[in-house]
Amino acid sequence: MKKTIVIAVLVIINTLFARAQEPAASAAPASNWTSWALTTLSFKQTSLTDWAAGGNGSAQFGSTIDANANYAKDKITFTNRLQVAYGFTQTFGVGFQKNADYIILNNTLGYSLKGRFSGTLAYSFKSQISPGYAGNIGSDIVSRFFSPATMSLGAGATWTFKGLTATFSPLTGNVQFVSDEGLRARYGNEADQFARWELGAKLRLSAVAAVEGLNVSTTCDVFSNYLKKPQNMTVDWTLAVSAPLTKFISFSLNCRAIYDDKIKFKSLNGPDGHPILDEEGKVKLFPALQFQEIAGITFSYKFQ
Repeated sequence: MKKTIVIAVLVIINTLFARAQEPAASAAPASNWTSWALTTLSFKQTSLTDWAAGGNGSAQFGSTIDANANYAKDKITFTNRLQVAYGFTQTFGVGFQKNADYIILNNTLGYSLKGRFSGTLAYSFKSQISPGYAGNIGSDIVSRFFSPATMSLGAGATWTFKGLTATFSPLTGNVQFVSDEGLRARYGNEADQFARWELGAKLRLSAVAAVEGLNVSTTCDVFSNYLKKPQNMTVDWTLAVSAPLTKFISFSLNCRAIYDDKIKFKSLNGPDGHPILDEEGKVKLFPALQFQEIAGITFSYKFQ
């Protein structure tokens, strides 16, 4: 039921973006705004009956939305980008597993100062849609909507050159929310701490390019907390690559890497591959580089 609801929501969002881009017959064009949305849908199904080589049948579904709306007039700019992805694999006889799930919203208000520099106020929000599990559904839950969720607001300056943008915000407030009490320790919050506040500096680098038929978009956020271990910086990097094969069919590659020393995992580097234990016999937890890569042939359409 939950999977059906999520799929329905994604289809509705795709439809709304399509309708939002349809020109109104009597409306005057908004010359100060430019907007577009790239949507992709992918589906793969495998069925096996008395297959001698073994294996399990499966169904895979994935959808992404990359929506942009930008305003520019005189010295004022306002850029907005929403990225949403959801995907799962249903392996028959094994169970359901999520393989992609994120919501990323970035907004930047800028005022041109001199040359390629502008003063900026930058906001971002990151979370996920549905519960995530350590294994199949029914195993330990490791994430939910708003567990975790991160919001940040920072003031600083932005430098732009063609498709490259660098925003440095030396005064940035960052809040990490974990609504599920059982998940707070996993993401660095105290047991009774719904929101963990941080004050620090944030650097955001983003680039967009079209190279020999490839459309490439990448963003990297680096945050340092002034109040606690400023040398232990949090890094969140995304990469999206697409190559059109036909008008509606394209190859797509989406990658995301996260490093946050407050998020810890079990280590399997002990003897015989077992977790490392502390002096009290409890499993030690260690930070690790998180990496996700999704590639495939997808149905894609760009609304402008």
